[in-house]
Amino acid sequence: MDIRILAGAGLVLVAGVLQGLFALPMKFARQWNHENIWLVFAFTGLVIFPWLLTWATVPHVVAVYQLTSLRTLCAIAGFGALWGVGATLTGIGLNLLGIGLGLSIILGLSASIGSLVPLVVLTPQKLVTHQGRLYLIGSVVMLMGIALCARAGALRDALQRSAASGTGVAKASFLAGLAVCVGSGVLSSTLNFSYAFGTEAIIHAGKLGVSPAWASNVVAAPATSGGLVANLAYCLYMLRKNHSSSKFWLPGCGLNWLYGSLMGALWFGGLALYGLGISRMGSLGTVIGWSVLMGTIILASNTAGYLTKEWSGVGKRAGVLLGSGMVIVLAALWILALAQQT
Repeated sequence: MDIRILAGAGLVLVAGVLQGLFALPMKFARQWNHENIWLVFAFTGLVIFPWLLTWATVPHVVAVYQLTSLRTLCAIAGFGALWGVGATLTGIGLNLLGIGLGLSIILGLSASIGSLVPLVVLTPQKLVTHQGRLYLIGSVVMLMGIALCARAGALRDALQRSAASGTGVAKASFLAGLAVCVGSGVLSSTLNFSYAFGTEAIIHAGKLGVSPAWASNVVAAPATSGGLVANLAYCLYMLRKNHSSSKFWLPGCGLNWLYGSLMGALWFGGLALYGLGISRMGSLGTVIGWSVLMGTIILASNTAGYLTKEWSGVGKRAGVLLGSGMVIVLAALWILALAQQT
């Protein structure tokens, strides 16, 4: 296998680990509500870090955007804004439906739609090739692994709810959560569309001397900035509703600002490495890379949950399902890697 492809796959794997762990600092943000730390994360991870990296790595960045058509720029920011809505819906859906089942729907839809649409639109002829068939098989296996991991999470959540209140999720909450998670899964995949349909900006960056390793930054910054809109609106609404804006300045909360910024650094660091990785993975980088990223996020987040005792006392069955799901996800990653060799 080409060393560039191996290096690209390795970068995407690291990106998945970073994004799988990005929410971990939230566990240590004392005295703050969810909307407090999420707002700090949104500003740092979606705006500050992306634009700092873009200005540092892309010479003549203004000229790149001047040369890029308005249609492409609108597509990049528009898909980013849609992704931002999906990210906002994720938190709401998981509260209504539960982490396990919610992740099954959200990440399953995001992985499959985020990979399938660019393949069908940009290189539909590859669907009938050996490479395309391997991609489809790998995607199906990936969804099976994600479903098992999510089933383990659903069992865990059910046991924890039963222990806390003796009741399960109400039917109305389940239906509402199902609708929200489906919407989140569909919209969360659209960040990959910003890359897939923003190649014009990347090409212009290359013509102006930008290294191929950093050219994708001209897509990342406007896409994530578009994603800030929904997150900002949601956080401001919750701050007003819960009267929690004063918590930003509570004594002893200085570390919380650092935790929120660390979340932004982990999340955007993963996104930046994803861009570097797919640039090295060949013509199907945005297709295979997205599935690899989603699978690695599942592995990293479930591992972090296990190490922080989220899975303690939930029984052997949930543990077996989680372990089996992680093995199947790894198998899917191997199948998708094989697709790059053909």
